[in-house]
Amino acid sequence: MNLSVGPSDVNGLNTEDAPYEGRPRLGKALVVLDEPFFRHEGRLYSPSHWWRFADVLATQFEQLDLYAMLADAPPPPHASRVALRRAGLHGRFFYETIERFYRRLPFERAGLLRDAARLFAQYDVIMFRVPAAVAPMLGKVAWRLRKPTVVLVAGDVVLSNRYAEASGLKAFVARRVASRARRAEKRLAAKAALAAVWGNELVPVFAAVNSRTAVAASPNVRESHIVYRPDTCTDRPVRVARVCQVVRTKGIECLVEALAAVRKRGHDVRVDVAGSLADGVYHRELAAQVDRLGLGEYVTFHGPLELGGPLFDFYRSADIHVVSSLGEGLPRCIVEGRCFGLPTVGTRVGGIPTVIHDEEDGLLVAPRDSAQIADAVERLIADGALRRHIIAAGYALARTQTAEFQARRLARLMAGALRGEDLPQWALDLNSLGDG
Repeated sequence: MNLSVGPSDVNGLNTEDAPYEGRPRLGKALVVLDEPFFRHEGRLYSPSHWWRFADVLATQFEQLDLYAMLADAPPPPHASRVALRRAGLHGRFFYETIERFYRRLPFERAGLLRDAARLFAQYDVIMFRVPAAVAPMLGKVAWRLRKPTVVLVAGDVVLSNRYAEASGLKAFVARRVASRARRAEKRLAAKAALAAVWGNELVPVFAAVNSRTAVAASPNVRESHIVYRPDTCTDRPVRVARVCQVVRTKGIECLVEALAAVRKRGHDVRVDVAGSLADGVYHRELAAQVDRLGLGEYVTFHGPLELGGPLFDFYRSADIHVVSSLGEGLPRCIVEGRCFGLPTVGTRVGGIPTVIHDEEDGLLVAPRDSAQIADAVERLIADGALRRHIIAAGYALARTQTAEFQARRLARLMAGALRGEDLPQWALDLNSLGDG
């Protein structure tokens, strides 16, 4: 699809256009990613929010554009308006699932490779945000053109597979596909100037093939979004927030079990879940669990909430934030919750222990352990001193986990890696820019 969309002066969250003092002077970069975009009635929409971080990252470059799926069609209900101010967008053929990608690929391959070669020639560096089905194929195009590459590993393609816990032939095939995708990502990372991974658990996986492997993040929140709230849990009921897609890897059933336990201990607690109901079967199973436990009036699924007013109001109305995932990369919701003063409980999976330090700026629990989740929630309700300490520490970290901070940090890492330098020690510390 031949479409180039430049930065547009439309209403959005990104309003701070001044470049950062002393920022690296990077050239022109193109980011290859699999997030879908929709063009409808002259406007762009996307169910993904990563473009918001990319638009902030663009302040660190002479030019930064996206190369993503684009459909001329009405957007899905959970999509939001795209307001690119600095980055541009190049569209390519659209596919809703990995199965449809492989069905369409025989008919699209030649055009895709020609289009990519034409585009890549215009940029100084090609960035691949994976998982992305096209990344292995287009990586070869970049290498053929002798373009330096950077790989952004935004999630664990193996653990985030929705069939990771299932059985049967379909699950077996899906896990094989995920394992093959992981091998392809490692081959791509091996030739990259920098591999930036979302979570410490992925560091040894990619450091085994590239010594320039760093921890990175791509938060949606801006410095201007932080709202100070010194305490929570001061009114009843206590509201526990969960922000995620409703899919099995998010462990929502463990949170529901924990809610039942906390209520039996005499606490007036409710759970609010915000996020797209992406897995209908799982959502129906959760609804049945809620009914079985008699929690119908205490658990609410709000569906997707747009980043900005609706989602920020949701965080403001909550008292405790629980991230109950069974597998993760580096959840943006942790940073978002901290910006609104939410003490956080998270499972020890993926990149969560990277940004939650137990008993300091949050509480860590074992995955799949509803009893530990219940105990942690009860502690935060009952122990005001602990709760306020975690809130204050969370605010301090939130300021280093905004889009502005992390964009500057990633740009510094890229600048050094593209010059062939070894990574600095702070490359594995998400809260550091190496400024001392």
